[in-house]
Amino acid sequence: MLKRKRSSSCLGGDSPPDLHILVAGREEPLPAHRRVLSLFSGVVDGLPSNTDGSPTPWDLRGLVLDGESEPVAAAVVERWLDAVYSRLDVSRQLPAPATLEEARPLLLLADAVDTSPAVLQALGGALAERPDLALTVAVGELKLDLQLKGRLHCIVTGALEYCLEPTGSSSGSWHMLVAKETFDQHKDAFPSAVARELESWLHLAGRLNLVPLARALMGVVKAQLAPNTLSLLQSSVGSVFSPRVLHFMPRELMFEGFVRDALVERPAQVNILSGDVSIVMASPLAAAWYGKPLGSTAQGKAELHPDGRATPKIGNGGVAVTAFMGGPNPEACAKLVEEAVAKALEEE
Repeated sequence: MLKRKRSSSCLGGDSPPDLHILVAGREEPLPAHRRVLSLFSGVVDGLPSNTDGSPTPWDLRGLVLDGESEPVAAAVVERWLDAVYSRLDVSRQLPAPATLEEARPLLLLADAVDTSPAVLQALGGALAERPDLALTVAVGELKLDLQLKGRLHCIVTGALEYCLEPTGSSSGSWHMLVAKETFDQHKDAFPSAVARELESWLHLAGRLNLVPLARALMGVVKAQLAPNTLSLLQSSVGSVFSPRVLHFMPRELMFEGFVRDALVERPAQVNILSGDVSIVMASPLAAAWYGKPLGSTAQGKAELHPDGRATPKIGNGGVAVTAFMGGPNPEACAKLVEEAVAKALEEE
């Protein structure tokens, strides 16, 4: 038997709204159904009811979110309503902003009104799954939306460039994001600005226990370290791991990091130096860096990096390589981490 899709009508969606949300900058209140919102907001659930049967007012005109100077905007409240109603009504879409900057007030509002974990997790998951999710970074008059997935950003001779991961049989490719004449004056301050934004978001994702989003952000940190000395993050990456980030980091990710460190970060390290090398593009990021198709093999030269490691180069492109002896391969390591963390979480 086919099951009927749930909608807000089963909880009063077809009845007149009995909750009026008062927001700054809007004359008319936003109508809502208290019975629906009470399921997903502790603040709404605790509102006193009007004894005369008139709609209950919920005044948000004085609510100023963390880091803001003005009361929460009506558009943010409307997005929060979409997130809540989407749990029950298939006609309402879960909002998933394209930039983290746009998502911040929505998540802060959800936190401020004691939104249920189910809604928060849905919001965080929708953000983490966006292929075009971007981090907004501002330095002086320069403001950029850095796409976080499928790209390596590099500071090259005073310009900001990025390489795209290959798709299908195509090769990775390099592109200019900000030319030298514009970016050069900001290049020294840019890494710390990127680190500051990532730190802020890792803290928020951890505090709200948005595990998929926190994991995605940690993936960004790892990926953007790949270009080594050309990385837009490496010189300031230490500030990403602030005390508040570590304090609020979801336990699941802490468990994963501990087990992965034990399996991957081994004391047996070697430097491999050879004049001629064959380089296999075993990952999308490597293929993006060298501008080759995924899985292809290219011939190059190995040069000595100043820190003693080998730098395999194809043409002018190269980056220092760290090699550890022994241990499980990446696939086996991932399986061991998954199994160990799953058991630990089951026992909590």
